[in-house]
Amino acid sequence: MIKKMLKNLSVVDRILFGLVLIMLPLGFFIKIGVRTIREAQASTLVFTQWWQDELKDDTLKRIVSEFEASNPGITIKLEHLSYQEMEDRLFEGIPGEISRSDILALDLQWLYELTQQGMLKPLDPYIEKTKTMENIIPGLSSDSPQGSETVWALPMVSFMVPLFYNVEVLQSAGFDRPPKNRVDFLHYARTITNSNTGRFGMALALSPGYPASLYVDVYSWIWAAGGVMLQDGKPNFISPPIFETLGFLDTLYREGLLSPDLFFKTREQKLEEFAQGKIGMMVASVQDIHTLQQQMGDTGFGITTIPSLDMGKKPVFGLTSWYTGISQYSTHQDQAWAFITFLAERSSRLAIASHAVPGNWSGTRNLKGDVYAKAYDMYEGGDVMQEFIGIPQIHFLETIVREELYTMFTQGRDPAATAVSIQKRWEETLP
Repeated sequence: MIKKMLKNLSVVDRILFGLVLIMLPLGFFIKIGVRTIREAQASTLVFTQWWQDELKDDTLKRIVSEFEASNPGITIKLEHLSYQEMEDRLFEGIPGEISRSDILALDLQWLYELTQQGMLKPLDPYIEKTKTMENIIPGLSSDSPQGSETVWALPMVSFMVPLFYNVEVLQSAGFDRPPKNRVDFLHYARTITNSNTGRFGMALALSPGYPASLYVDVYSWIWAAGGVMLQDGKPNFISPPIFETLGFLDTLYREGLLSPDLFFKTREQKLEEFAQGKIGMMVASVQDIHTLQQQMGDTGFGITTIPSLDMGKKPVFGLTSWYTGISQYSTHQDQAWAFITFLAERSSRLAIASHAVPGNWSGTRNLKGDVYAKAYDMYEGGDVMQEFIGIPQIHFLETIVREELYTMFTQGRDPAATAVSIQKRWEETLP
């Protein structure tokens, strides 16, 4: 399965697979040596990130305090923005805004634009000088504007995306296990759904204000079916797995098996519907396990692989990640490198504090409980997928998919015609 997917991916995507599918299963942990800067001139570095609200127990503040104690003269100022605010600031490309930051939390999908605009400092010179990093596969590489492969960021934490099911809802419908394939899933959704009582088989949260909406609720189903949307960096939306997946989602919509207002629904609303028993199943990040445990307890829900047509094939999960890079505008780049390597050494703490699976790059089972144990087992028995790394105009590509899905659902257009339309518009968008 891995070889098949790698064959269909671009060079940049293969690099990401080298990182995720080689380092993580082997339990290879990035142990990065950090040179303590004890005699550095007093300086204040700004670390701009969206992670703070997604971590517990003042995790970042504690790590910053430890770093400052080990590196007299360096002060780290935490600047917290929402994910959307940070993305807007970076993509506006205003030097006055960006120059205030020395260290940047990064989403992999931002890579192309940030490197093309010259906002990131290449990390190769630091990696070459750090002897303890000789055996490390680069954290994040991409073709630079000059055409050479460059490392732009270090990996910190990763999150997989499984299927969640409400135990009480399934049991009340007569099911004692989660669905194993898409035929099962449709049967479950039809049995669960009762519009008179306001209960539905599944929810999609496709609000444009939810940054990961398509990644979680649409692309995850495509990857689970064995599909890839890009091949050698070119659009690949007209393929049997994608036709089948769009048809599957269209059936859920046409038969009224999805909770209403899917194009306006947020992640938080979807989680609330699930916790209240208004939907039986949903695709979500492992980050949401902790939130649901607080509302439903440890046994009120379960997770499983995202169903596909082929029960015998290896399951595939979408994967999202946190990375850190150095701003090209920083006047304290050496100190910034010292901090991001210090942070990378403590990525297991970030993983625990953010309730992440597989978590840090060691793959160590840091989180306790039956649901997390299941998540680790599923990860170890499956493959993971990340597309769109180093691809331009990601947001416009997503807008196209959202618009075309809206037409398919609300105007009854054929799923195959929808895939063809997306393919055509993607080809017009990508160089």
